[in-house]
Amino acid sequence: MGRQPVAGHGPGELSGKQHRGHADRPLERRIQLTKNWITGLILVILTGMVTGCQKEPINSKVEGLWQLREFTVKETGETVVCQRMYYGITRMVTELSEKEGTKGYGDYIGRTEYRKNETQLVLKDFKVRSITSDNKQDAPVEDLRHFGINSQEETVFDIVNCNGKAMTLESDYARLELRKF
Repeated sequence: MGRQPVAGHGPGELSGKQHRGHADRPLERRIQLTKNWITGLILVILTGMVTGCQKEPINSKVEGLWQLREFTVKETGETVVCQRMYYGITRMVTELSEKEGTKGYGDYIGRTEYRKNETQLVLKDFKVRSITSDNKQDAPVEDLRHFGINSQEETVFDIVNCNGKAMTLESDYARLELRKF
């Protein structure tokens, strides 16, 4: 007894799979095009989500990296010339730091806020900076004074002048002169 021939597998005949594959090529092509379209749509949505998460500055002239050139203490009239002292101002956070300086003034992080139609810059709640955040310790006021700030809790600066290259800030404690870095 030999093997019985199976229908559709003889010479010159196509099996059901082969026959369907040949007949359904337009369908397979439409499925592939739909898959490509869905993949492209997902990529566009993901790209939009990634770029949509970037926050625009509230005031692009104020926000950025500034070098503190000098400040004048209002009560005494003393002008302090600063070296390697920086303000990094963003829409939510301000960082104060002495970069490659020799004074050891430290690094601090505080919150940024605007008031009175963005004519006032408010810096508050300063903490001692740690590696990637703060270490939950309040910044000592005596250390903040090296940056022209006399309060850990809140300092309100009037934005006297700001053209995106130079900025003058004035609080009840001091008048600061900064240049964009």
